[in-house]
This record gives sequence, structure tokens and C-alpha cells, in this order.
Amino acid sequence: MDVASAQVELRASYLNGGPGAIVSGIVWLVAALASSRAGVPTGFVFLFFGGMTIFPISALLVRVVFRRDPPSVTNIGGRTVTETVFPMLAGFLAAWLLLPYRPELVFPLSAIAVGAHYFGFRTAYGDVVYWVIAAVLCGVGLGSIFMGMPSGATVPYVVAAIEVVFGVWITARELSPRRTPNARSAA
Repeated sequence: MDVASAQVELRASYLNGGPGAIVSGIVWLVAALASSRAGVPTGFVFLFFGGMTIFPISALLVRVVFRRDPPSVTNIGGRTVTETVFPMLAGFLAAWLLLPYRPELVFPLSAIAVGAHYFGFRTAYGDVVYWVIAAVLCGVGLGSIFMGMPSGATVPYVVAAIEVVFGVWITARELSPRRTPNARSAA
């Protein structure tokens, strides 16, 4: 399967990743609420373990709610996304190691790690919007670390909002009746 065909199939199977971004945003929101109520360590636990549920939940959504077929086993695009998980986990490890010393950096570093993960989605889905999402999330994390804006405590809320908004927009765009297979392959 060539790259362009793999991208078209992944966009169709996963609604271009929109539901996954929505689920991820919800996980960030739960982590933000947990952090606000019980502290950064609790919020980080929710983010880390909740993050493990993003793909299974979003895959279930696209199969059950949107009735999309899974991609073929020969599709190489999913491997690209999987390969970017490992650097993201390294970012989460760095955030976890800083937890006892600089808790205000935990969510900004996590935002950078998730943003870096999204860069690979551009290749997997063939959609440049993922470079925008990745850059915005990395910018939120870097802005918090180096300029204090947004504050470390508000970063998970900001990331949640960004992911949900992008996810809803991507999903709606993919479900649009005006979207044709040729328009999808040009994205």
C-alpha cells in the first residue's frame, strides 16, 4: 500500500483523527479538574493513565457511533502514529521526574510531549492541520515554561480546549457531505 492510499484509508477509518483529539481533550479536562481539586500529582496520574484510554475509546467511537471500518492490516500509517508514542512517553517521564521539584512544569512539559506526538499525524493522515495542532500545543507548553503564560495550573485546561475544538472541527469537516474522496486526498 502506498503512502497516499494509506492516508486516505486512515482518514476514512478514523475520521481523520478528530474523535481521538476530542477524547484526548476530555482526558486533559479530567486531569485539569483532578489537579485543581487534589493537586498536580493526582492530575498527572489522570493524564497519564487516561492517555492510555484515548486510542481504545476513540477507536470504539468511530466503529460504533460513526460506523467506520478499521484500516487494513497492510496500512503503514498507524505505525507512524505508534512510533511517535515513544518520544511522547519520554516527555511524560521527564514531567514525572520533575513532579516533586517543579510541579508547575509538569503540565507544560506534557503539553510539549503531546504536541510533538501530533507532528507524526501529519504523515499518517496527510493533513497539515496536525502541524498546526502540534505547534500550538508545543507553543502552549513552551510559553508556560519560558514566559509564564499560560500558568502551569491552567495549561491542562488550555490543552483540553484546543484539542476539543480542533477535534470537533476535524470530525465535522470529515462528516461534511461536501467532502469528496478527491478533496480528502488533496488535504
